[in-house]
Amino acid sequence: MTPLPDQASTPAPPDARFPLATATLPKLEITLQSADILRSLGYPPQAVPLPDVVQTTEELMLEAKAYLQPSGTYSLYAPTNWTDHSVDIGGYTINGNVGEFFRGANRIAVFVVTVGNGITRQIGIRREDGDAFAGQVLDAIGSWAAEYTAQALMTHLAEHLRPEESFTLRCSPGFCGMDLAQQSLLFRLAPANAIGVTLLPSLFMHPMKSVSGFIGLGPRAVVGVHLSPCEPCPLVDCHMRQ
Repeated sequence: MTPLPDQASTPAPPDARFPLATATLPKLEITLQSADILRSLGYPPQAVPLPDVVQTTEELMLEAKAYLQPSGTYSLYAPTNWTDHSVDIGGYTINGNVGEFFRGANRIAVFVVTVGNGITRQIGIRREDGDAFAGQVLDAIGSWAAEYTAQALMTHLAEHLRPEESFTLRCSPGFCGMDLAQQSLLFRLAPANAIGVTLLPSLFMHPMKSVSGFIGLGPRAVVGVHLSPCEPCPLVDCHMRQ
């Protein structure tokens, strides 16, 4: 039997269990910033570190470039059911404050980035050799490099933004009112294995210098008017505070 014209021309709705888009970026470009590294070492912007500290930090930043392998991956989903403290994406329910501060977003990206395990190995080598300061600097470099890698991934994800759209703030399991246990769901939604990142039984990631999280995309007039979730958060010393 030939279908009626209106039946034949009606497309099937997309299956919300599957991502709208997925991408793996095996080589992301990042630029290290000495001011951020020094801040992690305990020097606020107004402080003047000793010249030896600055010199050692800058030398280790140059050295660390050989150990860093920034890469990332993401999957983009259309959210379905919402509450103030949950949102359904990809057939899973993410709990926490995501429903509250992603409200207005019509897509949610689930991402994982890493700078590889080379920097972590070097941190261990320096500490075993008794150079605690070099180990501390390299640790700060690795953490900031992972943060820069997340920022670099956002520039690629911005290709999915329409002219009138913008991002929400991004959030990660263990922060922003989201239990670390949500990490296991995140790893079902994003192809982290494509960049060599695995989830340990402790729910921490390997390589250690990796970042995972969620970010919303939606109309700028809606997602741009929400207060930062950092404003009411009691964790005033959180390094994620915006």
